[in-house]
Amino acid sequence: MASSALLDPPLPSALDCPPRPTSCPSVLPLVPIVVADPSRYVAMPSTLLLVGAVLARLAAAATCVEKTQVPPEGWRRLSEAPDGTRPLQMSIALRLPRVDGLASTLASSSSKHLSLDEVTSMRAADGEDRDAVLRWLADEGITDSKADEGWVHVRTTAARAEALLGMRLRSYSFRGNAPVLRTTDYSVPDHLAEAITFVHPISNFMTPAHKVAASRPVTRRSLTGAVEICGLTTTPACIARRYGLNYTTPDGKSSVRLGVAGFLEQYANFADTQSFLLETKPELAGRNFSVELVNGGRNPQDAAEAGAEANLDVQYAMAVGYPAAVTYYSTHGRGVKLDDEGNALPKERDDNEPYLGLFEYLLAKPDDELPSVLSVSYADDELSVPKPYAGRVCDLAGLLAARGMSIVVGSGDGGAKGGRNSTCRTNDGSARDVAMATFPATCPWVTAVGAVTHGHDPPRGAHFSTGGFSQYFKRPAWQDDAVTGYVEELHGHLAGHYDAGMRAIPDISVVGTSFKVIVGGQTLAMDGTSASTPVFAAMIALVNDARLRKGKPSLGWLNKKLYSPAVRDVLHDATTGLSKSCTFSGGKMPGGWPAKKGWDAITGLGTPGKFDDLLRVLVDL
Repeated sequence: MASSALLDPPLPSALDCPPRPTSCPSVLPLVPIVVADPSRYVAMPSTLLLVGAVLARLAAAATCVEKTQVPPEGWRRLSEAPDGTRPLQMSIALRLPRVDGLASTLASSSSKHLSLDEVTSMRAADGEDRDAVLRWLADEGITDSKADEGWVHVRTTAARAEALLGMRLRSYSFRGNAPVLRTTDYSVPDHLAEAITFVHPISNFMTPAHKVAASRPVTRRSLTGAVEICGLTTTPACIARRYGLNYTTPDGKSSVRLGVAGFLEQYANFADTQSFLLETKPELAGRNFSVELVNGGRNPQDAAEAGAEANLDVQYAMAVGYPAAVTYYSTHGRGVKLDDEGNALPKERDDNEPYLGLFEYLLAKPDDELPSVLSVSYADDELSVPKPYAGRVCDLAGLLAARGMSIVVGSGDGGAKGGRNSTCRTNDGSARDVAMATFPATCPWVTAVGAVTHGHDPPRGAHFSTGGFSQYFKRPAWQDDAVTGYVEELHGHLAGHYDAGMRAIPDISVVGTSFKVIVGGQTLAMDGTSASTPVFAAMIALVNDARLRKGKPSLGWLNKKLYSPAVRDVLHDATTGLSKSCTFSGGKMPGGWPAKKGWDAITGLGTPGKFDDLLRVLVDL
């Protein structure tokens, strides 16, 4: 099958399943299941005709696209075959052959970013691939299909979809949540195996690892007076003092755009943000953020619907990133999921962050409307994300980076567990014990941000700060020197539970504990890498402002720059701290990732020292 073209080295086969019948046998018993209850099909002659069509194709060569040996922990199958006449929507992801050279482009050049027209051309599917897929659909009697850049979107019925892809659709539920329609494996004809990357979301068993940062109410007394300047809580004043951050512009204006991703029905509240600025940075009173609605997103302003995660992100993006213009991208839903009848679930009943939808929306924006920095405070356990889906999202992140965007992503809040509720087991049927990383942090084209604790100098890694090694993406060359030394210093700790040859996270860390946030008129203290993420994103926005004033482009892709000797020299190393441990088979808890000298899997390269030093180095690059 076609693998992601952006990964450098390339994404491993996104499928890990050989051709049928060895690993995709579900098409073989499909017919007896379809006709097991003939009464269901008395009034459905078109469905009965599909039986003959399936029989005719049993001997045809086909390639397994995705195969899930065992659904991830927490998923349970609820029912047998759905009604074959039920409507179903699915999207066929086509390979993107023109992104093959993007890795070298990003790695070798920081002086010129690609334009909207250039990237639009790169993300288009091959015309012959598109036409071949459309012909295949037409030959199978599916006429309601539409090609859209790298996709072919299809509307059909459950029975026709089963026949088309040689699969069994069943109803699954994650820990009692609303059921969704899924299959554990499906196939496409051999002659289309290189054209089709995956079909979404029929085999998507994603489960959200991180919805919002941990929060707790605090008393007003603990947030006032001298103690606020870096005593019990983290505030904008504390951050400015800790990092020596006093960046100003002559006119108090900036052309830099700082974007904040909004998922999971998290809504940023204007009134809360005004209250926060009045209390913590009164010179910004009267300023506010803007909102863009993505794919039907909402912007309610009732206090009851104010989101803790959304307010945390926006309030610190504004307070630290001033004078950059902050935009909150309120993105509909949580990723496409289907109900038991094959229909897309409403937004309140699905649970996956819609990375694809937001990234595609941003890629379509004109050059002068694209934010130069995007803060993403969401993460899923990597193994809960289908490899082909992860590869496509990572491809889109690379294309955004090529247009000059720095994508800053929280690494997660589960330490070596990845997400807070991870079981630290593989889902390939072996249930092997593994230390878990998170996605999209593991994508090489995004910058993964961990967390250090409030009030410690020198910095100390926060126990919740997620780190570790990808199971999807190879370790890029720019990480080799930093990561190799850390693995040697582990002296066998967690050996056999990770692959040191894979992409390592986090890349950098910022304070991420005891953040003062106002939500629905109430004051909370919040912890998490979703707190450190908007702070670092805001710092990069300020660097971009300084670069633009010198006639230089935005930084764009950050990672290779961060690992350069010049940048590492101005970072503060965090050498203390131990992240949360996995619980392996038999109840074993070996401990999480320890902080060490140099790069480590809890704090990355360390934290910014004095912001002026980081600013100087990054402006001069």
